[in-house]
Amino acid sequence: MSTLQGLTPQKMLKTLIIQDIEKTVSPIPFHWIEYIESISELELLKVLYNKLTDCSNTHEISDLIYHINSTSGKSALKYKQNYDAIIKYIAQEFRGKTLDIFNISSGKIVDVFTYEPVEIRIQTGRLDLIFRDETGACFHCEEQRNMKHDDLLRCSVYHFQAARQFGNNMTDILLISGRPYGGEKVVKTKSGTYAPIFIDFTSKDGFIRLREIKEEIKKGDVSNLIELVFVPLYGKDNDIDRKELASAVINYEIDLLKQDQMFEKLIVATLVLCNKILDEKTLTHFYKEFKNMLKILEIAKNDGMQLGMQQGMQQMLLAALEEKLGVVPSRIISQIQSLENRDLLPGLLRQAVKSDSWNTFEKQLKFANS
Repeated sequence: MSTLQGLTPQKMLKTLIIQDIEKTVSPIPFHWIEYIESISELELLKVLYNKLTDCSNTHEISDLIYHINSTSGKSALKYKQNYDAIIKYIAQEFRGKTLDIFNISSGKIVDVFTYEPVEIRIQTGRLDLIFRDETGACFHCEEQRNMKHDDLLRCSVYHFQAARQFGNNMTDILLISGRPYGGEKVVKTKSGTYAPIFIDFTSKDGFIRLREIKEEIKKGDVSNLIELVFVPLYGKDNDIDRKELASAVINYEIDLLKQDQMFEKLIVATLVLCNKILDEKTLTHFYKEFKNMLKILEIAKNDGMQLGMQQGMQQMLLAALEEKLGVVPSRIISQIQSLENRDLLPGLLRQAVKSDSWNTFEKQLKFANS
């Protein structure tokens, strides 16, 4: 430990983390070391160091290193405080539809919400929703990355906790991502049985499905638009470049937004779910591009809205003048239409109501145009 003397707390923790990893993985991949060295927050390093004891193999250590932001409760783009946003966005898209996207029979969805009992810690950054359909049936949908048997036991506890609040008409749906799960799929005791529905995302080809969705949308079928949010989770970690897949999906979503075929809320939902797939630098790049795109759209929207408001106010002013003083002279119509500052229109409207002659009103109008 003498070699640690004189180091800053951050540097000391980074050294200890690397030494601990070497006990399981040697030599350590250079990009792991590079990523660890890039972490500056002391609390984040403490979390990483403490959680290394839970890792038993290379995959788990890699997952922890690159997704430490999610594990610690600090998502790559500070999304933790906005996690509720994904609930609202997905809820908006699913209401009035069924769970056909998961090949599950349900009534039309009337509500989507999240539920986290105090007794159970839910992994930050994981999709965790409850869908309620028109019949009153509830479907708890949770993503499980690199699932283990312990996760199944945890889910069973969560299931019965939720049933206590929402009733027995509750079905669990586990979305398996990362690595395939080959363990037991039923928890059975002498007191009861827990048997969730498993949806294996690892068996799906994300790149092929993305191409299929593109073709569907090109033909005018946007019924599977919401599936784009889940596509980055498709496939086995060892078989695909998940970062490339997630980037391809987000790039396509931004292109759709530019064509006015995509809700910006679904892009946000995809970014939130990808905070454990993409590194902070990549997420920040997409976030900035997305914000710039929204800014351009908002400017165009505001320009159109302001123009419409100005034209509407001008029509109201002309109508008020005609009602009060009779046919509006063409010179006054021209002056009103050439008025650049629309903020003056409400005042002129009040003057129109008060004026008893064209002469009186025209003095106010000339003052406004000066």
